[in-house]
Amino acid sequence: MKTVALILSFALALASTPCGAVKKRVALTFDDGPHIKFTKQILDVLDKYGVKATFFVIGENAERYPELVKSEYEAGHEIGNHTYSHRRLGSVDRAIMLDEIKKTDDIIYGITGKYPILFRPPEGRTSSELEADVFAKSKKTVLWTIDTRDWAHNPLADIVRTVKTNVKNGSIILFHDYITPYSETPDALEKLIPYLTENGYEFVTVSELLTNN
Repeated sequence: MKTVALILSFALALASTPCGAVKKRVALTFDDGPHIKFTKQILDVLDKYGVKATFFVIGENAERYPELVKSEYEAGHEIGNHTYSHRRLGSVDRAIMLDEIKKTDDIIYGITGKYPILFRPPEGRTSSELEADVFAKSKKTVLWTIDTRDWAHNPLADIVRTVKTNVKNGSIILFHDYITPYSETPDALEKLIPYLTENGYEFVTVSELLTNN
């Protein structure tokens, strides 16, 4: 199954209550961490509002800051695999990518006692062959439906506007918790979480969104 088709089918799936009313659900996702400063700030905001999210961690960063990955997991957030060193498909061959995925799996397992079931390829670059390899490892390849471009240091107002303009039921929203030298993401969350809550959205992990509970 192609990733694009997979993501679209997930994003368009509607979760309904027994009486048939549509529940609006979104998944906040954070790539490239953990970061010694910004991951903690993001976790504090999520905890403040009781929101669960999904963190796609880089293996070498998880090795450097295992306590932050442990904090994510113990707070009830989902941990996904984002390769060991963020080398994108095309810059290395598939065998190296698979080795990076396995290495990161083992690091996450060593911290949380659980292997991740989600994989997000760096920059969203994948192929049918890589997807088949990932699927063979009992993983789902997950991209996103809204890119906040926080990684490009877009102004806070632009990040907030992007989400407000494009959000809908089933949205998978891409943020980053590892950005240097500064990040607008924690402040953006402070504005977006109350806004989305007031507009009837429920925050869930990616796996919860995809299982359509």
